Amino acid sequence: MPSPVQWGTAAGNEREPMQHALFYSLVAMCSLFAASTWCLARPHALSSLAAAVAAALWFLMNGMLEGRVLYSVTPDHGLTEADLLSGVALAISAWGFRTTARNRRRHERRPRPAPRSVDVDETRAMPQQILAAQQDVSVPPRGPRNRH
Repeated sequence: MPSPVQWGTAAGNEREPMQHALFYSLVAMCSLFAASTWCLARPHALSSLAAAVAAALWFLMNGMLEGRVLYSVTPDHGLTEADLLSGVALAISAWGFRTTARNRRRHERRPRPAPRSVDVDETRAMPQQILAAQQDVSVPPRGPRNRH
């Protein structure tokens, strides 16, 4: 039985540490899914970093939700089904970092377009209104709109 001081539980309550571990595992799994989805939807440095951190947290906190052992390293340790989620999240994070770097390089290489019109003093010129000659303009006479 774990000591109450170690787990912060009341004496005699043995189920509470297991419930906390399950809760923390579920929180880590939800953060892994949320960060990976964010990185896939909008890949930038912050979302990629969040996915990488969530993958590391999931790898450390997936004890209650590990699943079957796929490959045994030692009798007590091995690769489990839940560890594969960390690998997928790290791949998503790497893709996000690569996409961010590629977009940044592409944005830096693109030259800025020249201004449309430049005045003599190197400022943007205001558009000038071009009016037709007075004899070319036919203005209808003012009056009531509904003439029947």
